[in-house]
Amino acid sequence: MKLIYNGGNRKLSRVVKRANEILLSSFYFIEIEKYLQQNYDEDRSSVFLRELRSLDREVDVKGFWNPIGRRFLRAKDDYILINTAHLSKSHRTLLAQLIGEYLLILDQQEQLSRIIPLNDGANLPANFGSIAKNFM
Repeated sequence: MKLIYNGGNRKLSRVVKRANEILLSSFYFIEIEKYLQQNYDEDRSSVFLRELRSLDREVDVKGFWNPIGRRFLRAKDDYILINTAHLSKSHRTLLAQLIGEYLLILDQQEQLSRIIPLNDGANLPANFGSIAKNFM
């Protein structure tokens, strides 16, 4: 699991670097496991976590400049677009949103959604991103 950013925006570069460190961290997966066990049964939690760890995909992060655009961050098929004109959010918030979008890209073939629905009221990608805020 890895995010790749080759642009020149320092803030975005730092956040992507930190996101990669978190995504490779065993502590992050321990926190995800705790969250899953609080909200789902143990079997589904362990299968979901095993499936999440098996997904190994590199996703590009691309910055673009649009000062009048409303959308700040958006996931496409195989990359994440970030409007660098609106990077006034904190590192922690940007990190959480970036990891949430990354998990949605990982689940494009619905390997994870078959186990636990990601688009229901639980809003799992956002929660997984919020877990990452604790590591910033």
